[in-house]
Amino acid sequence: MLPKQIEQHGLKTDNLKFSENAILNVVRYYTKEAGVRNLEREIAAICRKSAMKIVEDNDREKVIHISKQSLEKMLGVTKFTYGEREEKAQVGVCNGLAWTQLGGEMLLVEVVLMPGKGKVEITGKLGDVMQESARAAVSYIRARSDLLGLKPDFYKSVDIHIHVPDGATPKDGPSAGITLTSALISALLNIPIRNDLAMTGEITLRGRILPIGGLREKLLAAHRGLIKTVLIPAENEKNLKDVPKDILKDLEIIPVRNMDEVIDKALEGGPETVWDTQHGEPPLSNGLLKEALQKTARQ
Repeated sequence: MLPKQIEQHGLKTDNLKFSENAILNVVRYYTKEAGVRNLEREIAAICRKSAMKIVEDNDREKVIHISKQSLEKMLGVTKFTYGEREEKAQVGVCNGLAWTQLGGEMLLVEVVLMPGKGKVEITGKLGDVMQESARAAVSYIRARSDLLGLKPDFYKSVDIHIHVPDGATPKDGPSAGITLTSALISALLNIPIRNDLAMTGEITLRGRILPIGGLREKLLAAHRGLIKTVLIPAENEKNLKDVPKDILKDLEIIPVRNMDEVIDKALEGGPETVWDTQHGEPPLSNGLLKEALQKTARQ
């Protein structure tokens, strides 16, 4: 595209020099599409302004260097953003991965608890499938409250609010179950989830992890968002052959079969060490959390 636009705007190859970071930033911050039509338009805009500059200076041999710092002058303020991991691990916040028509996206799930009577609020313009996943996550946690160290009736004294930011964007699909469940468990146990970890997969009421689609695009989004570890359904391990090798070498891919494995990998510090951190006993605990976590680790 670049040689084509340089020629169409009456420039010579030596007139325009793009840095790799400049091209990457044009793709990430000025376009968001399944194809490359808008990317070509943005490149054409840069070529057009460069040609004007050469004419104004009356210097056909002038060399214009395009860097990421000069893009705002050429194309204006950035038009799009992409998901990146949080700066530090937080309670009730979990990185998910989603497939869209425009490629993979990071999907942040937030959960907060409030004194109440068991109401579950779900916001963020979630579709029917994701809302059902959220309800399944609550049921799974209630069924396993003893193993998680929670009081059997913990849900009667709190209201749970589940939110997926960027509320104007519709979200749906059968792959956010483990993300929603992990964020809920993190909030209920008052234990942060690793900020350098993301996950994708659906769960059953028994905690089994079901396979998902769009793994290649999701891993590309994780890599772009500076994620180091990704939890995927064990049944999707065969799909890793479709992922570029330079992406795989920068990611630790961990196949998981059930939610116990997810909790083991996702909780900050891990089940065996988390009791000794600063987080302390969660307010809804039945006093058996340490024993339950250690039992889960042994299993």
